[in-house]
Amino acid sequence: MNQAVRRLAAPLSLASGSLRSWVYWSTLVGLFSSVLTLRVAFALRLFDGIMLVNLALMLLLVNFTHIQRWILWFIFYLAASGFIGIVNGTDTAPLFIKELLGISISVIYFYFFFKLIGNDFEQAFTAYARIAFWFAVIALPIWLGNCIYFHSFVRLQGLTSEPTAFCGLILPSYYWYTYHYFTNRRHGVGVAVFTLAIILSGSSNGFLCVGFGAMLLLSKRMKHLIVFPIAVGGIFGLAYTASPDVQLRVNDTFLAAATQDVSGSNLSTYALMSNLFVAQQVLKESPVIGNGLGSHSKSHSRFIRDIPGVESFIETGTGDLNAPDAASLAIRILSELGILGFSAVLIFLFCFYVGGSGPHSAICNAILVSVFLKLLRSGHYFPPDQFFLVFIYILNYRKHKLEALLDASCVSSMLSPEPLGACLSNQNRPCSTPIYWGSTSSEPQYVDGKMITRTRS
Repeated sequence: MNQAVRRLAAPLSLASGSLRSWVYWSTLVGLFSSVLTLRVAFALRLFDGIMLVNLALMLLLVNFTHIQRWILWFIFYLAASGFIGIVNGTDTAPLFIKELLGISISVIYFYFFFKLIGNDFEQAFTAYARIAFWFAVIALPIWLGNCIYFHSFVRLQGLTSEPTAFCGLILPSYYWYTYHYFTNRRHGVGVAVFTLAIILSGSSNGFLCVGFGAMLLLSKRMKHLIVFPIAVGGIFGLAYTASPDVQLRVNDTFLAAATQDVSGSNLSTYALMSNLFVAQQVLKESPVIGNGLGSHSKSHSRFIRDIPGVESFIETGTGDLNAPDAASLAIRILSELGILGFSAVLIFLFCFYVGGSGPHSAICNAILVSVFLKLLRSGHYFPPDQFFLVFIYILNYRKHKLEALLDASCVSSMLSPEPLGACLSNQNRPCSTPIYWGSTSSEPQYVDGKMITRTRS
């Protein structure tokens, strides 16, 4: 009888492992698939299909009956924002529902994705960085082919829709590899490939974020306190001097900001400054809560003609450039969720920040570089990598705090020989620490690669 049960369990276990592997790798590869979008009545991305299929598969692998309260409260807050906007006439149901569904599905998907892999965010982030490296490698011959085809220099964008989007996908991995190069001289080839790719992208936002990342990385080491202002200033100065595109965008942006007039601005500057003007008008009306989730495009159509110098852009059909996403996540959050929503984002980043100079701090800073770029120049709420990085940011902080508590408990037990021996035996097992989402759980956790169930009340 037992032998028969074992024979039946073996293929089931194999099938379960195959499904887990499919969900894991399809998710990680799918994070780089945002360019694969089908536009019908609405934009349908390849990653949307991956999420829906994988959610159905995870029903067979994960207990869906338990979900953390903070996720429900987060979704409720967004729903309340849209409802108030609709009641006030500043938002519409289609705009609101589209954003609410997209955010909710993404949050729930990645919550259960990390639950499926035992919250092993370190392995997931390492695999993500490795895929990003090959993503950058593939972009180089594509760039060379484009330059040959068009008989001129073409900015590198790889398999994305624009250079800034390309930079956004590889910047966390670029920081992670650079951290390892400075720490233990690993990933030198990766750093070289990422550096070359960023340079060839000619993205002013990419250069700005590289400077921000250099500031985070070098400021952690006392001996670099004098070096990092010079290095960061050098990056900005070299980018401005060597790239006509960067010069044009910087000059036009400063001119438009100083004169409050977008006449003669390039399209990138116009997209940013026009949406910033719209957000300013919204904040005059509703500074605390904004006009509601998804409302920015409606606000844009209300205020766009009040912008000085906008007439030429309206005539050429580019007046509503980046109206749906506000050209910047910071601008969009201020417009749709007000000062309250933007403050919540800053508080989240501050509360879950990991300081210091270890690997947990490096993961945190790598994600911060990506967040910095998104706040500057990407107004979409749920691109494939958005909530993947958000959950890693949370899990990274919680594991850091848990390890700090374990270290403290080891120190406090040093007077007792037996606990000290037990403590020392666990010092080389940083990845075996179980991570809990909430104060109560009865979920599978992973210790030394084996699944256990630990119940807390």
